[in-house]
Amino acid sequence: MDNILFRRITEYVAKRDLESVTLTTADMKYISTICIKTLDLSHNNIVSIKNQSLITFKYPECFENLLLSGNRFAINNFASSFFLLVLKMKNIKIFDYSYVPLRFSNPVYLNVYTKDHHQSLVEEREESVNANIIPVILLPSQIEYFRTTHIMGVNGIKKIVLFMSRLRHFEISYIDTYIFPEVSIVGNNHIQYLDISGISSVITVGKFPVLKHLKSLIMKESKLYEVLRTTKTIFKWFPNIRTLDISYNFILNIPIDGLGELRLLKHLNLSHNMLNSVPEVLVSFESLIELDLSYNLLTTLQKSIRDWIDKQYEKQGTFRVYLDKNSFICSCDTKDFILWISKHKVILDQKGNYTCWTPISNGRTNYTGNIIDEFQDYFVECGDTLWLKIGSSLLGSLIFIIICVTFVYNLRRRIIFWFYRTLRRMQEKAINVNFEYDVYVSYSDDGTQFVKKLTDTMENCGLKICCEDRDFLVGESIADERARSIHISRNIIFLVTPSIVLNEWSRFEIERAKFEKLSKELQKIIVITQGISLDEIPVEFATIWNQVNLIVWPNEEEEIAISWKKLLFGYFNTDQYILRTEINVYVLYKKKRKSSTGFLSLASTRLALFCSL
Repeated sequence: MDNILFRRITEYVAKRDLESVTLTTADMKYISTICIKTLDLSHNNIVSIKNQSLITFKYPECFENLLLSGNRFAINNFASSFFLLVLKMKNIKIFDYSYVPLRFSNPVYLNVYTKDHHQSLVEEREESVNANIIPVILLPSQIEYFRTTHIMGVNGIKKIVLFMSRLRHFEISYIDTYIFPEVSIVGNNHIQYLDISGISSVITVGKFPVLKHLKSLIMKESKLYEVLRTTKTIFKWFPNIRTLDISYNFILNIPIDGLGELRLLKHLNLSHNMLNSVPEVLVSFESLIELDLSYNLLTTLQKSIRDWIDKQYEKQGTFRVYLDKNSFICSCDTKDFILWISKHKVILDQKGNYTCWTPISNGRTNYTGNIIDEFQDYFVECGDTLWLKIGSSLLGSLIFIIICVTFVYNLRRRIIFWFYRTLRRMQEKAINVNFEYDVYVSYSDDGTQFVKKLTDTMENCGLKICCEDRDFLVGESIADERARSIHISRNIIFLVTPSIVLNEWSRFEIERAKFEKLSKELQKIIVITQGISLDEIPVEFATIWNQVNLIVWPNEEEEIAISWKKLLFGYFNTDQYILRTEINVYVLYKKKRKSSTGFLSLASTRLALFCSL
């Protein structure tokens, strides 16, 4: 026997027996022995299966179509046996178990309490019931159409395995579940239609392998807005789809990379969302020929989208747009959109006649068709408004420019000084970026007094000096401290006195200075000789003598002053040089002004103090 079609055959019996039917082994006694190709038990109000009577068929290999929708029985209690039977249906092509109202999720019950002859009602929410999770389902390889949709009550499947399957239509939708099955495909897959609507996309993302043959993807009412906020690309598993339906998802916006690269997409349904502007990501879909934007919050179509639609029409030869039930505004700002509707080449729903709010007519609602017919009357004032905006903008810009020029002119000297000082500080910061000290001073016992004067003088000029007796860390190795201090100093000064010949640490410091100079860390090596002839200078200086700056310290006062100036001006960028530059800049901008006299006198005094060291 090919077909047994028992759809609604229990309607008369069900009406006499509280509209419910229980399937027993007696009911299936003869049917279970027949080789059946199509069994349709849909819409029979079957509420229970006794003794697993539904899985007693002797010839499961005969089945091609099994339709069980529109009943009220659950298969969770015998799921393993049931799907084992389905697996034995080697020739089955269609399986349908849908529209099954098992139970409401999270029901609220009323409890009646009596106390002191007074009754009170208290709402009590039922605690969540642990669902019987089906661990794995292995579908027959010949199945082509699998549908299970609109099932009330907590259900769940952990994994679905398709082995060398011919499945083309796969639909698991509108199921009350907190777990979505991981779909594992062994061998080639041929799925072309996938519907996972009504299930939170948070639990469906990542549960599929790459479905390269998928053409249609339906994800209605799947809370897609939650995934778009956290995941950049959600459709990378379906790169070749032609039809995408993501309506009823409360989408406010779609990121530029939110939908991925859908190069073959032709039909896109974004209706019944909350878009207030068309996402710019759409312009990347070069194959699109149908776009549904109805039932959103659009006030207009931005020019980039209109140009893209026209381009698609010219390229594809056709383009269909659905714009009904949006919040369009017919105003001066949107008149180009209204004109575009009147001159459209693309196919528009409602023949391009949409409701729109018209602030020009005291906020009344009208139709775009009427607005187009009376276009000049509605937008006659838009040109005047445009010129008024342009004139106001130019006047405001002119006033702003005058204020800025006046401000800059009055404060030009301060601005020039500010730029100069800022650049100067940046240069100094760049120079000192790798150094803690400006100068490391190497000396022997008989040079202590001179080093004290040298340190005071150079630190007054803004330089940081490192001396053994003052800056070395207590408790550290002397050799390590000397090496570390030289490494973090920009320059080094060797005070060569008669006792240097007996100072072993001086030789260590000379060798360390050679190393730092060769590694290009040390900038200047300055040798100051005092009370010693050049012949007595340690031979360790010989290898770097061409890189040494030598100062023979004199005894005469005038010559000593010249030596100080040579040390401070010639080798170090001290405040004296900065002070001279400030004088030159100030004189340049206040030449022949009486007010410059005081400043120049002060600058000369400061410079004289430095030069008199």
